Amino acid sequence: MSPHTATTAALARHRLPQPGLYVTVGAAGSGKSSIAAAFPRAWRLSLDDCRERVCGDAGDQSSTPDALRIFDAILNGRLARRLPTIVDNTNVHTTHRISLIDRAHAHKFPIVAIVARTPLAQCLARQAPRPASRQVPADVITRQHQDTPSRETLLSEGFDQVRDADQLDLLRMALERAATAAPDPYDTVRATFGSELADLFTFTTADHSAGVLAVAGRELVIRRSDDGDPFDHHWQARLDMCPDGCGGTRWVKVNDPTDLLDVHQGGEPDEAVCDLCDAVVMTGSPW
Repeated sequence: MSPHTATTAALARHRLPQPGLYVTVGAAGSGKSSIAAAFPRAWRLSLDDCRERVCGDAGDQSSTPDALRIFDAILNGRLARRLPTIVDNTNVHTTHRISLIDRAHAHKFPIVAIVARTPLAQCLARQAPRPASRQVPADVITRQHQDTPSRETLLSEGFDQVRDADQLDLLRMALERAATAAPDPYDTVRATFGSELADLFTFTTADHSAGVLAVAGRELVIRRSDDGDPFDHHWQARLDMCPDGCGGTRWVKVNDPTDLLDVHQGGEPDEAVCDLCDAVVMTGSPW
């Protein structure tokens, strides 16, 4: 079973239309983004993400007009192509919901409200760990919580279905999709060096044991090693030819982006070893 098939089966099990426009409804801190994250990444659309694309700060309200233009263009494009989409916004204002309903029905697309009826105290408590620009004032959250509409109101507005989020096993849907996805060999690169460097990395071996970080002709070759110890999996960066004249290549252990920068600038963040005269045992198996 593929991730797509798993998601399709989950939606069918919950009797949700597919494709469809799924709309989260709830106060800030009610868990809407977690609901959206249970759906495939390509389906997710939020005004926060559009604000971040515009100005680098999802909480910068001054960028909202520009962000809305991006949001509308993406939504209209996906509806025109009949692509499933989940809108991750509060959507507690009637005008916002009616706009989404009108656009969905103009494309003869079913629209479903997924309502997060989280207790107000929990919504408020979730603000504390958020960055300052993403924290919503308590009075605003209280008003949003009060304005979260009833099932009857949402149906009268034109939603084809209204579902309370806690009545859907969305965690199971996410787990089933993840369980059917093929392992991503780049996960090991992201875990050690971060997503930005992973975007610059290409595996050069079929077993995903070695690859290269490269930009505009400059490159850094790295490989995975256990140094003979299966419990010490780590990355090594290539340095230069062994000075002893054995014909081997020197490698050095790298644990993070700082180590990679050190190597790139000619440094050695750890004791270097030669892959011939130091008899390093390499592993070609992913770990």
